Amino acid sequence: YTAKALLNYCDYCKTFEAIEDMHYLLTEIMDYVNMMKDISPKFDKYPRHFLTTHKIASRNYNRLKQKFEEDKFKARINLDMEHTFGGYRFIYPKSVQDIKDESVQMNNCVSSYIQRVIDGQCDILFLRYKDSPDESLVTIEVRNNRIVQALQKYNNPLTKEQQEIVDKWNKYWFNKVNKESEELKDAG
Repeated sequence: YTAKALLNYCDYCKTFEAIEDMHYLLTEIMDYVNMMKDISPKFDKYPRHFLTTHKIASRNYNRLKQKFEEDKFKARINLDMEHTFGGYRFIYPKSVQDIKDESVQMNNCVSSYIQRVIDGQCDILFLRYKDSPDESLVTIEVRNNRIVQALQKYNNPLTKEQQEIVDKWNKYWFNKVNKESEELKDAG
């Protein structure tokens, strides 16, 4: 944070979030920063919707204090689900921390899915630009070999282009899973 940027942000929050008490705002910003630093260093210092982001951060902070069995998570990683379509890449998270980082970057609740991944109830994928694999774009939930949820930052809906890529992945994965199923039947 720089003094000028922080003052500009406080002015923004005062104007667009109706926060009149600057002491309260600075205390909340400090609280937000401390929570986010504990969760992941990849957080938005100046979120557009501070009050909502702070509430999401508080919820995630409490959830993410929970410890998960990393070895069980790693056993669930399915790199076959990763695929590239044009300028987009589907990425399977490689650790629990990857999902925590995604939750922070996207201001969503994907961290609440970690245990579900470990338990085999679902898979989580990240859709990224192929040339920017570390920058969050879309968070995806896969259940029963199909994408059932795909959302952008703040749970915003997909663009038309992103939806087309998601549809391509669903078709790709359906064909891959069915082909493997047929090969198993033929071998047995």
